[in-house]
Amino acid sequence: MKRKIAMLMTMVLLLSTLQMNFAFADDETNTNIDSEAVSAIETVKDSVDTENTDKEEVAAEDSKAMELSIDDAVKLAKESSREMWKIDDGLKELYDARKDASKAKKLAEDSMSVPLDNPYSPGATDIKTLLAKNEYGIKFADLRTKETEKNRELLNLGIEIETKSLYYQVLVAEKTIEVNQGNLSKAEEQLRVINLKFNNGSATKAEVLNGQMAVQSAQTDLDSSKDDLEVAKLNLLNKIDLPFDTEIVLTDKELNYVPTVDINLEDALEKAKTDRPEILTAQNNLELQEIETHVYTAYYTSNLRENKAAVEKLKDAELNVPQVYKDVELDVRKSYLALVKAERALLNMDKTVELAKEASRINKLLYENGMAASTDVIVADTNLAQAEIGRYQLLVSYNISKMMFDNSNLIGLK
Repeated sequence: MKRKIAMLMTMVLLLSTLQMNFAFADDETNTNIDSEAVSAIETVKDSVDTENTDKEEVAAEDSKAMELSIDDAVKLAKESSREMWKIDDGLKELYDARKDASKAKKLAEDSMSVPLDNPYSPGATDIKTLLAKNEYGIKFADLRTKETEKNRELLNLGIEIETKSLYYQVLVAEKTIEVNQGNLSKAEEQLRVINLKFNNGSATKAEVLNGQMAVQSAQTDLDSSKDDLEVAKLNLLNKIDLPFDTEIVLTDKELNYVPTVDINLEDALEKAKTDRPEILTAQNNLELQEIETHVYTAYYTSNLRENKAAVEKLKDAELNVPQVYKDVELDVRKSYLALVKAERALLNMDKTVELAKEASRINKLLYENGMAASTDVIVADTNLAQAEIGRYQLLVSYNISKMMFDNSNLIGLK
């Protein structure tokens, strides 16, 4: 701005000189002066235009920051997930394995249908042929495909929850900067008042030092929160697979409190027992083990190690199913209690913020009327800032806990 003013003043001086020379010089001199003045004016104008162009380019560069909604972040995270690619590859392998198992079953049936005295008989049947004939390979591929598809659904949900959590952390960091900036402004204003009173002899040097310490502490908190914001943004950029130097602007700024109402824990438990992948895996393992144990006990006599091992594996698979049900129920109940705890903490912090605001207001009134020390005002303002930051952090924790419980039919706390 100062540079522009200087350039405009130069233009005015040149125009003034031109008018004076027109009044006192001859025609030839005036012509030379006119040419030089016009040239100088054009030079100044070009300089101003160049500066404006540079500023426009900088403004355009700043406007290139990427706007990112929470849904966009989740979408990018899912698209860049290598685990998702691996699951898709695993599904293709299982589809191929089922085809191979169907062929093996057909070959096993054909070979076992040939009498042993036939010269084309393959001989005694081995354990692999028996397993193939009993559709172990087909059942294995089918059951593992269901598990993998369920795991894909689980992975999608896990990516969504993790990405939203990282998005919320950026919002927390931005809110913390906002609160700390306000606290710094209050500390600086309080220090200004203390200095005025000190100059009038109504405040001590100790109060001035306390005010200076409060400003320094508030500035430190602000600087620290800015660093925390950069770290939070890096974590989010890493999750959504964008370059670390990408400038992002979060568009979903509002993080609201949606009360937990009409929660039916029993319904959540029943749904989890139907949908949780751990239960599906345990049931599938039991079904596969039943086939394997049937084949092994038919092939090996009861006194052989292979027979006994197969029987023990079946017992373990049978005992594992009720244990998994119990573990899932425990997990859902813990998720419910975590949600209740998070909501209670948030509601308590709301009351704390109200009390901190009132304490800050009263201490300022008392100080203005000479009934409180400056340190009381500083402490009250600091407590208010900490309460506001804590409230926002608890709001994030509550929303994450609610996401976890709402999806406890698929995902656990572990």
